[in-house]
This record gives sequence, C-alpha cells and structure tokens, in this order.
Amino acid sequence: MIQFRMATIVSNPRLSADTVSISAKIADEFDIANLSQISFGVGQRRRTLKPKVNQKATDKNLIALNPATMRRLFLSSGRRYGLYTGESEIRLGPVVGIMAEGTGDPGRPFAGQSPFFKQMITSSRRLGQICFGFSPSSINWRNNTISGWTYAGGRWYRATFPMPDVVYPRCKGYLSSNNRVRRSLQSRGVAISNPALIGKWQTYKIISQHPELAQYVPDTQLVTNLKQVDSMINKYKGVYIKPINGSLGRNIIKVVKTSGRNRYQIQYRHSDGVYRGIASSVSGLRQKLHRIMGHRRYIVQKQINLIRSGGNILDVRVLIQKDHSGEWSITGMACRVGRSGSITSNISSGGYALRVNGVLRAKFRDEEKVQEIIETIRYVSLEAARALESTIGPTGEMGVDIGVDREGRVWFIEANLKPGRQVFRLLHQNKTRFMTVVKPLLYARYLAGFEPNTPVQ
Repeated sequence: MIQFRMATIVSNPRLSADTVSISAKIADEFDIANLSQISFGVGQRRRTLKPKVNQKATDKNLIALNPATMRRLFLSSGRRYGLYTGESEIRLGPVVGIMAEGTGDPGRPFAGQSPFFKQMITSSRRLGQICFGFSPSSINWRNNTISGWTYAGGRWYRATFPMPDVVYPRCKGYLSSNNRVRRSLQSRGVAISNPALIGKWQTYKIISQHPELAQYVPDTQLVTNLKQVDSMINKYKGVYIKPINGSLGRNIIKVVKTSGRNRYQIQYRHSDGVYRGIASSVSGLRQKLHRIMGHRRYIVQKQINLIRSGGNILDVRVLIQKDHSGEWSITGMACRVGRSGSITSNISSGGYALRVNGVLRAKFRDEEKVQEIIETIRYVSLEAARALESTIGPTGEMGVDIGVDREGRVWFIEANLKPGRQVFRLLHQNKTRFMTVVKPLLYARYLAGFEPNTPVQ
C-alpha cells in the first residue's frame, strides 16, 4: 500500500486544553515553530491551538494533545493519522463517511453491503483515515456530528463521529430525500465523491451526443407510446425495454418478433424471477406491456446479438475509479454471465463471472482481434466516464457495462454510479478486489485536499 505522511497522536494531560505539542521534525518541515496559533482540524471539526515544539520527541512524527481536546476532536491516543499541513493549519485524516441505508442489525448494520464497508473501514486505518458507515437519518445537524458504525476487534459497534471531510455515497435508488441530505452536507463543506444517480435515458443522451462515442451506442429511444415500441420491434426484430431508474436488472423486458402464429415472445425480469409470455397481435402485445410497465418511464433499445457463454448472455463490467491523483484509471474488468434463461447478466440474479481474455480468445481465436476488442473496450469505458463526468459533475468511480457482438463490435450498454465489486471476488482476483476498496479512500484524500502531499517512498 502507498505510504503517506502520518503523525502519531498521543494524550498528554499535562498540556493545557488550548495547546498542541508538535515534534521538532514536523515543526521544522512545515515552519510551525514561529506561529502563535494554528487551526487544528479533524473532519469539519476545528480548534484553534497554541503550538509548542517538542525537541525531545523520539517519534519524529509525534503530536500530543490534552485528553479533553482529543475527545472534542474524536481522536484516539496511540493511533497514527494521515497528516496535512497548510498555512497555519494542521488536519488529520481525512474523515470519510460511507452513506447507506441502515438495518439496525448490529451484526449486519448495512445488510449486504456490510462486508464491503468492513473492508473499507479496515483499510482506512492503514491509510491513517477515519472511516465509518452511517444512514442519512443519523446526522445531528445541530451538533455537526453523526452517529455511525465502525468495525474493530471482530465486531461492529456504534460511535459518534465528526462531520466528515468526504462522503462516499452507497444509498439505494433515486430518492429525493437523499439528494436533500447531499445538498445539506455540501453546504457544510463536505465533499461528495460521486454525484447522484442518473437515469438510463440521460446517460444515453450524454453518450450518444459525444462525437467519439456515438458509433458505440445502440439505437435507443425514450418510450412515449407503445406504437413507438412496436415500430422498434419491426425494425430490429428484437428489443430491450428498460426502466429509466431501474437497477440490478429488475423490471427489464425483452420482446422478440417471430414468424408464425405467436408473433411476439416476451420475457420480463422482476424480483421474483423471469416471466415468459406470448402475444399473437400488436394489440395483445400492447396489453401485456402496459400491464408490466405500468406508469414507470422506460427506454426501448435495439437488441444486440451479443456473444454468449454456454448459451447464456454476457457482458463486460469495467470498473473505472480515481485515486489520490484525481485521475481516471481502469481498476479491473470481467465478464458477467447471466444464469441459464436469463435476459440479463447481473451477478445479483444468479449470474457468474469469467475472465475477459479467456472468453474473447474462445470466441475469436485471432489474438490480434482479441487485443483490438480489449483496447476498444478500454477506450469506450474511459471516454464514457469522462463524457458523463463533464455533464454530471465530479465523479470518483463508475461501473461501465460493455457488450461485444458476434462480429467483435463493441457496444456501450450503460454506466452505474454505484457499482458492485463481487465479480472480482468470484474470479478470485484478490489484488483487483483490494484496489476497488482502497481507491475510494485514496480519492477521498484528493477531495479533502490532502494531496498533493508527496507520498513517503
């Protein structure tokens, strides 16, 4: 792991509450000795303190505080924290809050996301950061504190934390209440590492209007009436109808037009599994679609003749993230294969994972062709992330889903601002999985202004 500048914080009851003792090395490096006072901060919590240089400190990166001051700053004695020094300022951390819906279960306070959060919190300590999980309802706006969950000693436990430097959002859905919480946090100086979720139609418009990406986007329309859907079916013989604000592949409809009496074959993915039906006429199709779609807003998209594995549909998930440099890079990519009979490739609905190189080599055999496809996947994914960010605002990570058809052509399918990581765990790509957890913490350093401090070599 990258080593950044750290300081060991210790408690010293002999110090007054308005004084901070700083080792000579830190004081000399950052010209603190001649200051009469400095701003000392943890998250959004600040204290004005008088610096006192400790010439005898054996630990060259030591900072001591009165116990009461440490409590007010939510610090623990003997722990090492990331160190930032600016003009008349010292900050520790950064403090990173992971925002998600809570369950109230002390064994799994964030349901299925709990193991992921546990990994982030554990990794944050090695980086000198303070990291915790919290639900939007647990913020004390009056005191600028949050009642959250942390993990240590093999168990979860509740604690109170300062308002963080950065929030990493992992909330579900498109709730307007969560967006109000985001705005309130930002008004108090908190950086949000990812913007609010955007719908599939907005994503399609942004990508399709990008001159370098338009050729990689399948024909897609916003559904305004079912006659329009029928027109797309007649044109392409098969379409996918997707809810604008859907996730995890739910409520997606596939319609294929065939010759014969039963002209339309319908497959519908919902939380209980896959529904299969037929319609022998346009009016029958419209009735079935209206019953399924209800009043949700949908897009209709040309069906792509994707490559398959064992007859099952597959796509490529590319996880793109930023680190402490603030620049995009691809952390990993893997094929997601849908379970037998599924119309989507989602791992959450019973799919499995395969390595991209292996799948492409089995399908195309020509190594030059395989490398060309991989390079195109990388290009489209990174360019899509940049195009989306230029419209939706600063973004720290994105899962881009790419399709490859049977001729080897690459297609942009969609982008996810709350991407999962289980595909890398299923492939036992432990190093990649580790980096998917650490990079949001590294990006938090960047957002909190702890860069461009030079990492310790």
